[in-house]
Amino acid sequence: MKAFVYAALAAGLLAISGCASAPARTPGSYVSQSEPVFLITEAQADRILVDAMNVEFGSDPIVRVEHPNKGYQATIKFLFDSHQIVATMVPSRGRSGDGSVQDGYYFSVTHSGTMPLSGMSRSKRLRERLSQAATALSPSVPAAR
Repeated sequence: MKAFVYAALAAGLLAISGCASAPARTPGSYVSQSEPVFLITEAQADRILVDAMNVEFGSDPIVRVEHPNKGYQATIKFLFDSHQIVATMVPSRGRSGDGSVQDGYYFSVTHSGTMPLSGMSRSKRLRERLSQAATALSPSVPAAR
């Protein structure tokens, strides 16, 4: 009986440590070729990113990223697990209602780490916040090809 208890305990510890060291193998990007473009300025896009990141990750550290596109990264942690969520503003061109091509931005949200379930849900919520805030300033338009 003791051997069974020790084996179960060892298996439990092994499972916990496996979760902490295995990277998420889920699709981490919510960007597609048909991503809608918002006809907003760089300053407006940055403000939208800052506000959305602060609402979603207010208690977690948020770090500015510059490459390949400007944005912000937050790291969420639980015990031995961590997950990075990065939101960036990507310069793009959109086709407005009158057919003219104008400069704007779309938002990219990616995630990676060892907390795929909470990472995916927080990434989706962040993506929705970004879209709602940008839509309040400018309706989305299709990307110009």
